Amino acid sequence: MNNLPSLTASSFNYKSWRESFIVGILRVSSVLGAALLAVSFPTATFRDRAIFVVLYLALLVITFAPVEYKIRALFLLLTPYAIGLNSILVWGPWLDGSIFFIAFIALGALLFDQRGDLLALGLSVFTLTVIAFLEQFDLIQPPNMPAATPLDWIAYTVNFVIVSAVLVFAVRLLKQGFSQVIQEAQNAVQALTHERAQLENRVRERTEEMEARAAQLRSSASISNTIAEQRGVVEVLETATRLISEQFGYYHVGLYLLDERKRVAFLQASSSAEGKQRIGQGLRIEPGRFNPFYRVIESKLPHFTSEDDPANFFRDSDFPLTRSRMFLPLTVRGSVIGILDLHAKQPRAFNNRDAETFQTVANLVAISIENARLMEETQNLARQAEAHTSAQTRENWTKFTTRQKPAYQYTPAGVRPLFNPNPKDDGEGLRVPLTLHGQTIGVITIKRKGVNAGWSERERILVEKIAAQAALALENSRLVEETQKRAQRDQVVANISARVRETLDIEAVLRTAATELRKVFDLKEAEISVGSLDTEKPKKQRGVP
Repeated sequence: MNNLPSLTASSFNYKSWRESFIVGILRVSSVLGAALLAVSFPTATFRDRAIFVVLYLALLVITFAPVEYKIRALFLLLTPYAIGLNSILVWGPWLDGSIFFIAFIALGALLFDQRGDLLALGLSVFTLTVIAFLEQFDLIQPPNMPAATPLDWIAYTVNFVIVSAVLVFAVRLLKQGFSQVIQEAQNAVQALTHERAQLENRVRERTEEMEARAAQLRSSASISNTIAEQRGVVEVLETATRLISEQFGYYHVGLYLLDERKRVAFLQASSSAEGKQRIGQGLRIEPGRFNPFYRVIESKLPHFTSEDDPANFFRDSDFPLTRSRMFLPLTVRGSVIGILDLHAKQPRAFNNRDAETFQTVANLVAISIENARLMEETQNLARQAEAHTSAQTRENWTKFTTRQKPAYQYTPAGVRPLFNPNPKDDGEGLRVPLTLHGQTIGVITIKRKGVNAGWSERERILVEKIAAQAALALENSRLVEETQKRAQRDQVVANISARVRETLDIEAVLRTAATELRKVFDLKEAEISVGSLDTEKPKKQRGVP
């Protein structure tokens, strides 16, 4: 748009054109006047020569001196009149005086706006009439030509008037057409100027709209990045409402979460003090097309209202400054889990483009809420599993140490078992616990040779790493031992089951089972009874001594 020329500055100016026109005429007259003076000077009388020289000098002054337009126009207009008057006085109606009078009339039509041509024509006819009258009464006499009769003057004047009238009419038509063309051109220029102004306004509005849209997108991206960095549900809710209110300058931003049945919406976060006082309160969602919460949940689309439309405007008495609102669904996998409620102090503060932008933010908030929920559930499950593992580890090692309490000591004589280890710390050496799943299953005690010396942090870290690996190795050994024992028990059960299933005789089965039990556990006696335990005498009873 800046490359377009200025239409107003380039529009036609008639007065400027007339000034340029008269300067051009004067310059051409200066050149041609010199030629005319040179041609007519030898044959002219002394008076004519004086007149020609004076007029030519005045022409040069008027042409090249800084003179106003009116003076130049009057001089240019009177010059042909004076030349024509002199020609009529010297030669009568027989030579070129009428030509200069016609030029006088034409210049009057061109150089002046109102009736300049008619005044020039009247003055010319009046001059001819006066000269003819004076000549007829012998008051003046052309020195070089015979006197003209009244009929000659009448014919001369009539011819002059006809030619001049035609010229005046033609010049007037030309000026009218020229003025009409100029007016149309100016109207076209004004129309183009108006269209250009409208186009510039539209471009400016579009540019401002695009800049506002870009600012919205930048703010939305910033809000999205900040929300995505939050890990807890509460942090996501509070960050979303606070940033949306700060970045976009809204009066109140509230975030509601729905219950499982989508019957009640609970306010969980708010950016305003009024809203924070209502956190935890439930808003019952009643079916109806005039309830914006219900419409958003059913359609899963944004909905915005303004006080300009009272039939659809949802007013809340706790927020008296609200003049327009927007409701955005928080959707996860096609299900609405909550609603983002935006309040603005301006009427019609929201439009479809705002709805698209904020819906993107709302979708990210919903996903962040769901991710935070899953993360919290995962962390809870991990803590439960860790607690269960820790408890199981404590139980397993408690049982293991009740059966045996292994302890070994390294001395210069070698490695030997300790049957009565001293768990007390006597202050000597370095004690590092053997920790497994948060439970202490043993301790490593080391002492230096000779005089007691301190232990560096590097040495402590090294011993702790060794203790950690030793704890894992002990746990693996315990698991292997339990696995072996479990395998032995399974093998014994399998062997007994195989022997019992070798016969279909009940007595043989009972005898075989009693015999195998005695062998496996090295029992003194094994007895198997078949029948109800409440009866004094079972139906069958077999024993193996």
